[in-house]
Amino acid sequence: MALLPYLDSKDASPEVQKLLTGRPVVLNVQRMTANAQKIFVQRSRLSNALFTQTTIDPRLRELAILRTAKDCHSVYEWTQHVPAARHVGLTDQQISEIDNWQNAPCFSEIERLVLKFTDEVNESVKASRETLEALKRHLSPGEIIELLIIIGHWRQTASILETTEVELEEFAGKVDILANMPPRPQPTHSKLDG
Repeated sequence: MALLPYLDSKDASPEVQKLLTGRPVVLNVQRMTANAQKIFVQRSRLSNALFTQTTIDPRLRELAILRTAKDCHSVYEWTQHVPAARHVGLTDQQISEIDNWQNAPCFSEIERLVLKFTDEVNESVKASRETLEALKRHLSPGEIIELLIIIGHWRQTASILETTEVELEEFAGKVDILANMPPRPQPTHSKLDG
């Protein structure tokens, strides 16, 4: 049982109620964060923007989210994002090797840099200059800032999940949380293979 109650729908403001009922599935993390009703709508908009409005490749986003889940020991975050990672093209081998990414041959140079950058930010708040300089050869300044926001957002989510002990839903890991998202415009060129 979670250590704080999930927001009861009868206590939700009309705006929060509309946001929660307008989803194909309501996750427990959403029901928990909805307790902060005055910021829930804006936080949900940020989450949505990180899925649909960023220029960074979605595979790199999901690598950073899954690695953050591992760094924060968040089983919930990991479980909910595995189907999303598959949705954007990460392989089962890549997903299973995230724990041991340093020795796994299935990651490209840019993917290794994103994983290293994520680890450094999660461990020390600040990535090393060496890793940042290497990342700059593959990502634009905007994409690097997006990556930092992604890491911070899902680290914050992991803090909520772990502190309040949000429970996994029965459907957790079986539902693709990205399935109903509008398609994200694809970049005209990809730096992933570099």
